[in-house]
Amino acid sequence: MKIILKRQTTWGCVRHFIVYKNGVKQGRLFNNITTEIEAEIGDILEFREGLFHFSQKIKVSSDTKEITISNTNQIKRLFSLFIMLFIAISLLSLSITSLKMFLFTEVSAFILLNHLFRYRSYNFNIKPMDSLISDVSGVEIY
Repeated sequence: MKIILKRQTTWGCVRHFIVYKNGVKQGRLFNNITTEIEAEIGDILEFREGLFHFSQKIKVSSDTKEITISNTNQIKRLFSLFIMLFIAISLLSLSITSLKMFLFTEVSAFILLNHLFRYRSYNFNIKPMDSLISDVSGVEIY
């Protein structure tokens, strides 16, 4: 059966998701470009983004018709948390006497927090075959 994949995010348009079906790369999913994928019941679709390939896995059920990826409503709160954690790590790192170690700590913290922020900022809405309701029982999101 065909499943429609949509990415409708307000930010992060440059990056794309790499779509995998049962561990096999199927292609890329860009912002505001609808893609169809052929899948069977029980297949696991995986959406990967970023350097560390943080991913979201969705198990296809008999009702799955469309998967829409959008931003969560908590972006401001997530961004505030990101800034506060980065500042806290920076303040804790001030006691490091080596400039190389300080820069390594700062860059590592920024990259890790950035990827966690991006991973937590997406919302996966699954629309069933027979209606356009987003809440579907029986669909497993890992």
